[in-house]
Amino acid sequence: MTKAKEPGVMTREMVMVHTGFVREFCAMPGLLRGVSEGDRERAEIVADHIELIAQTLHLHHHGEDLEIWPPLLERCPEEIRPLVHGMEKHHELIAAGLDDLAKEIPAWRSDASIANRDAILRTLDELLPVLREHLGMEVAYVLPLIEKHISADEWDAMVRHGASQTSPEKLPVLLGLMMYQGDPRAVETTFDNMPEEVRPILAEVAPKAYGDYAERVYGTRTPPYGPALFSR
Repeated sequence: MTKAKEPGVMTREMVMVHTGFVREFCAMPGLLRGVSEGDRERAEIVADHIELIAQTLHLHHHGEDLEIWPPLLERCPEEIRPLVHGMEKHHELIAAGLDDLAKEIPAWRSDASIANRDAILRTLDELLPVLREHLGMEVAYVLPLIEKHISADEWDAMVRHGASQTSPEKLPVLLGLMMYQGDPRAVETTFDNMPEEVRPILAEVAPKAYGDYAERVYGTRTPPYGPALFSR
């Protein structure tokens, strides 16, 4: 391994990201129920939002699968082995839920019926408990092993993977989304890891981008915080 991050840095960064995911996913049922039958304009806004967050979660898990799990299995097999089955099962269930959303959302976008909307709600009803349990378990049980066994370079490779797969116009929104409820220390570290020439630009643009986005999706630039699942 090469250099290491200071203790707790990776945990704070992951908690910030997981908190953002939980907040946005937990708000989705309310957004869906607020769309009236046949309101295709509003349905498109909510559908686009759900697709964006679902795709971002998929990239997050794919980055973990590429950059985090293989070295953990190699370096601390006895510690990680009891967690592998549960994490893999969660990933399978979450992936299945995201696949269902990918099929159901286009149908609702083209025909904003209550039946199509309720199909998405049923999928979320099954997905949300698994997602919350999974993200919480990662913080409680996997991140202590990451802090011990993963290098800064490997962690940053996972972050870069997600950024490289995200369209440039969506990156400020997603960064602002994660920062919105984030520990200020995690936000500071996130910007420290960026190229120096873009730090001041993104620091200014990302919160505004998410504010604009939230106003369109939620009707306010300051949507309610999500559940406080993790201690800092």
